[in-house]
Amino acid sequence: MPAIGLTLDRTTHMLSAQELADLVLKIERLGFDSVWLLDSFGRDPYMACAYMLSKTSTLKVATGVATAYSRDAMGAQQTREALSEFYPGRFLMGIGASNPIVIAKRKGEWVAPLPKMTSYLEDMAEVRLISPQPEQLAPVILAAHAPGLQKLAVKHAQGMVTWMMPAPVIAEARERVGPNFSITAQILCVLSSDAHVARTVARAYLAMYIALPYYQAAFAKCGFEEADWTNGGSDALIDALTAWGDNAAILARVDAFGRAGADRVVLNVVREDETQRAEGKPPVIIGDWVGIEGLAAILPKA
Repeated sequence: MPAIGLTLDRTTHMLSAQELADLVLKIERLGFDSVWLLDSFGRDPYMACAYMLSKTSTLKVATGVATAYSRDAMGAQQTREALSEFYPGRFLMGIGASNPIVIAKRKGEWVAPLPKMTSYLEDMAEVRLISPQPEQLAPVILAAHAPGLQKLAVKHAQGMVTWMMPAPVIAEARERVGPNFSITAQILCVLSSDAHVARTVARAYLAMYIALPYYQAAFAKCGFEEADWTNGGSDALIDALTAWGDNAAILARVDAFGRAGADRVVLNVVREDETQRAEGKPPVIIGDWVGIEGLAAILPKA
């Protein structure tokens, strides 16, 4: 069974500092392996990770993922080494190229992911700092859906992570990177056994990703067709990207991704914010931080 972590969804950035500290302490107490913070136009993800590390004692904290456009390579390596020194064995540096829409909002100049991340990781490897070297460097975990990026991860990183991809993508990646390379799969999770409710929430969250040609191309390689990603996404596609149902159903989905080759499955547990429900509007999606208490029952017993 893979390790099980949690994504801190984009609405987490709206929490106060104390609320964020309370949340990660709760997640640590419940026994989840790790938390993965999205880079979503809120707090600086590395600063937020440092804060969460300072408030916890055993929980692994990851950028899940931070865009390479937010720091140059030296700045990224400085952050990696500092957090490795201050919090040994607990920081995971998830990093990726993001997508043209996000980078345009940052007013950055988009470069294709493979050349961008190749030069970025090579430049990170060349950095030599005057500060003390940590005994154990935090692993770099590269966002890598395509074969070229997965091969790059094997060469220059210590793991790879996927975001909202079906299990066959994980299986193909495992064949490509070999049996010992770390693979993390981040998937959506809705704690409802009502198929209509679960899929409605999932469709609202996944709408942005399903509309991107990059994701559509990846879905097509898994056997999905254009009809699967139009009109909000077919049930089959939504179900492939989402763990939903009771704890037994969620655990079965985690196990399926583990059997496909994931060492760690990170659940992005979300729900509808019913206080913001409006006639004719899609549901507003937020993190389900109450539901994770019951979900913790699926975790391996210590």
